Amino acid sequence: MGIRAGIDLGTTFCAVAIIDEETGKPVIVKNSFNSSTTPSVLCFEPNGNILFGEDAKNMQAAGEANTVSFFKRNMGNASYSVNILGKTYTAGDLSAILLERIKGEAEKQLGKKIDSAVITVPAYFSHKERNATMEAGKRAGLDVIAIINEPSAAAYAYGLNEKENEETIMIYDLGGGTFDVTIARINRNRIEVLGSDGNHELGGKDWDDCIARYLATEFKNRHNADPAEDPDMVNILLVTAETAKKQLTQKDSVTMPVNYLGIRGRIEITNEMFESISAFLMEITKDVIERLFESLKMDWSGIDGVILAGGSTRMRMIQNYVSRMSGKMPLGGINVDEAIALGAAIRANINEMGVPQLDGSLKKDAPLMTIQGAKAISEATAHSLGMISISPDGERFVNSIIIHKNTRIPAGETRPFSLRTRSKDNELEVYVLQGEHERPLDNTIINKYVITGIEKTASQNSVINIGYHYTGDALIEVSAVQNETGKVLSVRIEPVPNDMSWAEGSPGDLKGSGIPATEVVLAIDLSGSMHGEPTRLAKEAMKDFVEKMDPSYVKIGLLAFADTSKPVMHLSNDYDAVKSGINRIDSFSVGFGNNAEPFSLSHSMFSGAEEKYVVVLTDGRWSCPDATNSRAIAEAEKCHRAGIKVMALGFGSADHKFLEKIASVKEFASLTSLEELGSSFSKIAQAIGSGELSML
Repeated sequence: MGIRAGIDLGTTFCAVAIIDEETGKPVIVKNSFNSSTTPSVLCFEPNGNILFGEDAKNMQAAGEANTVSFFKRNMGNASYSVNILGKTYTAGDLSAILLERIKGEAEKQLGKKIDSAVITVPAYFSHKERNATMEAGKRAGLDVIAIINEPSAAAYAYGLNEKENEETIMIYDLGGGTFDVTIARINRNRIEVLGSDGNHELGGKDWDDCIARYLATEFKNRHNADPAEDPDMVNILLVTAETAKKQLTQKDSVTMPVNYLGIRGRIEITNEMFESISAFLMEITKDVIERLFESLKMDWSGIDGVILAGGSTRMRMIQNYVSRMSGKMPLGGINVDEAIALGAAIRANINEMGVPQLDGSLKKDAPLMTIQGAKAISEATAHSLGMISISPDGERFVNSIIIHKNTRIPAGETRPFSLRTRSKDNELEVYVLQGEHERPLDNTIINKYVITGIEKTASQNSVINIGYHYTGDALIEVSAVQNETGKVLSVRIEPVPNDMSWAEGSPGDLKGSGIPATEVVLAIDLSGSMHGEPTRLAKEAMKDFVEKMDPSYVKIGLLAFADTSKPVMHLSNDYDAVKSGINRIDSFSVGFGNNAEPFSLSHSMFSGAEEKYVVVLTDGRWSCPDATNSRAIAEAEKCHRAGIKVMALGFGSADHKFLEKIASVKEFASLTSLEELGSSFSKIAQAIGSGELSML
């Protein structure tokens, strides 16, 4: 059996740690350069070889174009890719390659195989980023036991000090590319995460960028040449800036060489200047801390100490800020570069070596040797979980939060959803969000979850109990059960459509019940023979039809025809307005003959609904203008080919054979009577609601 490792998959540096079998203490596996950390850099050579770590970083410093770094910031981002030597790579692809390389190097150093690992992620990573990290680990040949938040891993490492008293600790984790702040209670046996916040687009690289911009600007001002215009020179400037940042942790000033276009420049940068040009970044970290305090209803007075994690916390300004805001020096005892990997190694081996389980219990077959720093842990989610829903007033789409930010995980909640069922193809779509904003598109849309296998119920109405879950890894899962049958339903994950602009519009414009949006045009023949009682009864039947429809997914339009065709009302789910239109339909002037047909106008009234119906009511024969009705039939057939279902009800002198030619739904090419008109419309309403319509 192979070793269980902890891997800190950092934006700028990686580290691997294991548990020493003799001491039970987590230890770093040094790389072939005898270093505790490995640069998160890849370099692709034309011969197919891929350099990584120090070798790749050296090539980057030399201006090699085929190097890539800082890809962790784009984990789970479908729009991110890089093209190197004719091949395209996603952030997940690059992370899998890097993980495979550092795993292989660690195995060589150990002389043993690593077959499973806990991989670290920023606490503020969303589901997409976490899932992409898990997948990258699997592709690298690892059994990913779990993913752990970087601040939580640092808390494990801090627990190596075996503190007796409970402390409320802030973990201020500033890595090369991400920033997290977590507040946790730590005692001898447990780590309880109270809450986290962060910014996964803020890290030491941003401080490097400040120095690089300063160097480029100073060089341009002195020598009238801008090195920032040369992409290769930008890479060199960034490496120079990183070196300057590290040197400024020990010195008050440094002088850095900048050589461009044969000009050899030397530019001094002081700590005071460094703080000045990057002060806005410190304000961002301050805002994150204040946001977390606000969400937990805490302030600095409730913090016993601050742990610094991540190599970027070596900057003097970070330590000065923490001391000034907390009123005390940062807590010591951990190596900021190694702590996260060490903590991950502890987490990777907790269940294996018989120390406290995640629920606080002990394994019955626990060996005598325990792991130093091992504790039970309870995590909290850094993001609220919600879904796109309709606001209480029905006017807009909103983010309906189901599991709130900083809830202890694993966690789950169930929400019922009412659905009108049909005989087949019952599906329900759910868009899951992560974030706290009311406006849906201000949050991260995780996935489109399609719930299938829903059975038709006798009443046509069903309740689907949808379960929303956060796993212990803060990954999202969705489940569903049909209430009436107890059946566990299938949930299919689909990509989020590129166009989500509908979430900015009115719910009335879209389906709202989980079945295809439906549009119905009621087309009534108002020729002379319909005058009087036939029209009155037809209006009553149509209003009854409207009452049986569901405005959440069915829009209804009205059309009158005789010698001409006119729209009485365009498609709407305002059923009061529709019924008002029915009441005044006979006030529209369309003539008294039968020279018009309703199909060409109906066709133009439809929008983008998946289900479209034309319901025609007529009491006589059409000429259109010839006795064979050829134009009406041709226009009806155009509707058929466009997927528009045509139902034709006739009474009086209507011709049944003609009705069969214009109709596309076999059950509703029929003759009825004025007395049966209401029940005929009711059958149509039931059929549209259930989907039980077959084409001729």
